[in-house]
Amino acid sequence: MSFDIFNPQVSTVAKGLEGKVITLVGSNSLGKTKQATRMNKPFYLGFEKGIRAIAGIPFLPINKWSDFKKINKQLTDPKTLDKAKEIYQTIIFDEVYTSALYCQDYLCKKHGVETIGEGKDGFGLWKEYETEYWSEIDKLLGTGYTLVFISHVEETKEGKHIPKGDKRSIKPIIDNSDVVAYLQSNGVDEEGKVIKSSAWFAETDKWFARSRFDYIDTYLEEFTAENLEKVLADAIEKQEKAEGVKAVSFAEQKESYTSEELSYEELMEEIKDIGIKLNEADRLEELQDIVEKHLGVGKKVTECKKSQVQVMSIILDDLKELLTATE
Repeated sequence: MSFDIFNPQVSTVAKGLEGKVITLVGSNSLGKTKQATRMNKPFYLGFEKGIRAIAGIPFLPINKWSDFKKINKQLTDPKTLDKAKEIYQTIIFDEVYTSALYCQDYLCKKHGVETIGEGKDGFGLWKEYETEYWSEIDKLLGTGYTLVFISHVEETKEGKHIPKGDKRSIKPIIDNSDVVAYLQSNGVDEEGKVIKSSAWFAETDKWFARSRFDYIDTYLEEFTAENLEKVLADAIEKQEKAEGVKAVSFAEQKESYTSEELSYEELMEEIKDIGIKLNEADRLEELQDIVEKHLGVGKKVTECKKSQVQVMSIILDDLKELLTATE
C-alpha cells in the first residue's frame, strides 16, 4: 500500500479473541493461570511454575531469559509462524515480574556485573534492559495469537492494588493490552469450597483495571475462560449495535494496519529510472540536492545499504515530485 491522506484506512474492531491482548492481575490462587490454560489451544510460557497442578498443557521449561528468546523466536519467526498458529492460539505469559528479573539477570551476566544498575561504567543497563525486554514482547504483538499476560499485584503507598513490575516491563504490556482484568477473591462457600473469583474491567480507587471496549460490562461475577470470552464478544456486539459498525476478522483488521512494503531492489531500480529521466531533463543538480538533503553531502543513492530502505523511499517520493514538476 502507499500512503494517501485523501484515501485513508478506516479503523475497525475485530471480533473474537484472535489478536487480543489480555492482562490478568491479582494475587495468588485466584484462577489466573487455571482459566488461561482453558482458553483455545494454549501454549504456556512458564517463567513461574504455575502449571505444576494443571495437566495436559503444552509448554517448554523457561529457567532463564535465553530460554524464552529461543522459544519466542519459534513462536514469532515468519518462517514458522503459520505452523505454530496451526497448533497454538493462546500464548500464556506467566508472569511479568519474574520474566523481568530473568531479563535483568541475562544482561548482568552478559556484562559481568551483579546488578542492572552497575553496568555501563556506573550509568546502569536500564536503557538496554528496556530495549531488550520490549523487543521480545513486541515480537509477540500483532502475530494473531491471543496473548494472556499474568501479573502479580503490588500495593501503592495509598493502598491501591496495581500490576507488579517496573515501568520498563509492566508498562508496555499494560499499554498494549485490550483488557486489564483485576481479579478479586470471593473466599469459600459454606462447605469450604473455593468460590470462583470475580473480575473487574474498570479502574477504581482500590485497584487498577481497564478496557479498550467502551461497551464492556465492568464486572464479571464469575471469572472463567468462557465468561471472559463472552464478556468481550458481548462488548463488541453492543458496539456494533450502538455505533452502526460491523466487526471484522483479525486478518481484515491487521491488513488495515499494514504499512507499505519497502523492497530495496525495487526502490533502487525506480530511483535509477527517475534519475535517468531527470538527467535527460537537465535537473541533475536538483536531484543531487535532494539526495544530499537526506543522505549527506557527497553521498549517492547507489551507496545505500538495505537497512536504509526507509530513507530511500522518502528520496523516491521527492524525486517523483521533482519529475512531475519537470513534465
